[in-house]
Amino acid sequence: MYEWQSQRVIRLVFGSSLVASIGISSLMSLIARRYAFPRMLGGMIAGTFSSSRLSETCAELCNKMGIKGVDLREARVGNAFSLDNGSWKVVAVSPELVSSMSPAEVEAVIAHEISHLKNKDSREKGLARLAKLAFVFDPVLHLVEAAVHRERELLADQLSVEYTQKPLALASALLKVHSAFHAPLPGPGAGLFVGRKTRGLLSRYPDLDRRVQLLIDMDREMKTQTIPA
Repeated sequence: MYEWQSQRVIRLVFGSSLVASIGISSLMSLIARRYAFPRMLGGMIAGTFSSSRLSETCAELCNKMGIKGVDLREARVGNAFSLDNGSWKVVAVSPELVSSMSPAEVEAVIAHEISHLKNKDSREKGLARLAKLAFVFDPVLHLVEAAVHRERELLADQLSVEYTQKPLALASALLKVHSAFHAPLPGPGAGLFVGRKTRGLLSRYPDLDRRVQLLIDMDREMKTQTIPA
């Protein structure tokens, strides 16, 4: 009887701790989403992009991909990113990125960022981060969160190619992005950009060589499909 009661108490304590951890993490996530993210985003973006051609490209891609209400902005930090907080969908690209790339490369990058919105990656990444916060001392969840980020990047690459049919343009854009200097962006902004110089199990970005090779393979497959029998 004593053993049974002890086990019941242990299960009760463990269950209560689990519920409390999830509850606190959920509350922190809601507060961050409502207050911290808008403030962070305000510091990361400037006004509407002045290039009418770029706005047209974004609008055409949004129409193709079935996404409405996307706001194209200039990125003050980083290269390109997208964010959806439920009521506001933003795609931001830096003037430096636009000036250093061809129109096809810029189109591929914008399509990649819109793909994140279409795939609801803000939600998927947020859930992975919430789980990590709820069990902050569990090393497995740190690996899981990073793996979720890497998977969503590869899915965005794939969807970008599906709608632009320009895998080599995206591959070239990624190589240019990775060759540029990146200042660190810790906290909620980490993992937002189209690419960064990081690798390993805790990296939020796929290995660049593998990522480019997948895009080259997509290009070969597309060319094979267009060759008449």
